[in-house]
Amino acid sequence: MRFGARVFKTGLTVVLTLFITHLFGLGPSLIAGIAAVFALQPNVHRSAMRTWEQFQGNGLGAIAAIIMVLLFGNNVIVIGLTVILVLATLLFFNLQSVSTLAVVTVIAVMDAPQVLEEGASTLAFLEAAGVRFALVMIGVLSSLLINLVFIPPRYETKMYHNCFNITTDIFKYIRLELSSMSEYQIVKKDIESLRERVVKLETMYLWYREERSIFRKDRFADARRKILFKHLISSTRRVFELLRKFNRFENDYNHLDEDFQNRIRFELEYLMSFHEQIFMKFTEKIKPNVTNEGIHENLYETSLMDDFIRHYNEAETEEERIQYTSIMEILSSLYEYANSLERINRLTDSFFRFHSEKNKINIQDETLDI
Repeated sequence: MRFGARVFKTGLTVVLTLFITHLFGLGPSLIAGIAAVFALQPNVHRSAMRTWEQFQGNGLGAIAAIIMVLLFGNNVIVIGLTVILVLATLLFFNLQSVSTLAVVTVIAVMDAPQVLEEGASTLAFLEAAGVRFALVMIGVLSSLLINLVFIPPRYETKMYHNCFNITTDIFKYIRLELSSMSEYQIVKKDIESLRERVVKLETMYLWYREERSIFRKDRFADARRKILFKHLISSTRRVFELLRKFNRFENDYNHLDEDFQNRIRFELEYLMSFHEQIFMKFTEKIKPNVTNEGIHENLYETSLMDDFIRHYNEAETEEERIQYTSIMEILSSLYEYANSLERINRLTDSFFRFHSEKNKINIQDETLDI
């Protein structure tokens, strides 16, 4: 069971909403509570933008409901037709993201007791409709207030530790593949779980990218951090794709010449070590421009691709050439991974060397995926 800030904020939003409705004597408070739950967003920027959209969508729903009740009453068929009309209108104005709460507003207004009471005046109904629209907006505004002032999302800490944890798990599976100790089907199942974690990580970055700094002077520093995390997550995606290729062509790798296997293993161990150094640069545990490239360059006289071409040309049968074609896919992913690491390394070095007073990443200690 995982108890995160979003769960806690949902409960607080409902508490604040119900407190406000009881303070002003508005009811039924259930409507405001439902609106608060639907309106809560994962970040402050999206919450602020969605509040304006909710106002438009709920206002449209309330107006449509009032007009339909005054013209045709509130039997179930009229309510259904009103919902269809409101949904179509929201779709036309590209407001379908707030359609759920707009439908709640329509039903809340059209189901007001003042509509059913005999002899109830139009003024009484309009007053009841206004109260129910106000209840919905109280829920929406409460969710915005909680997002603004209480437990703002710490995306940088979450993304860094999720990146680190996912990448560490990927390294374990790559080492298993390199040592020919893995079970294909079991690893394939775990790779799907890793893919879901990478997708969640990329979704988290999209939320982080939407965040906006209040002060104009901080926007360039925010943009630099966003670019840095974009490429950090990209490197995680690249190493995941490399693992996927290794798992797919595991049998072809195991039948390679032993010297060439060792060469691939050495290149991967170097890249994984390089990746770990980049993570340490993020937390400023090692200085910028510190790498182990000298060891890498002096051990082999030829490049990995040169060795691949030589082994491919020495292949005696068509089956061996097909095998090396599969290995080419692994090498392609390996080079993409290497290029992504070079890019994030240059960005990290530049980030921490220049504008050091502004380029700060507040990464708090975490031990688990968030």
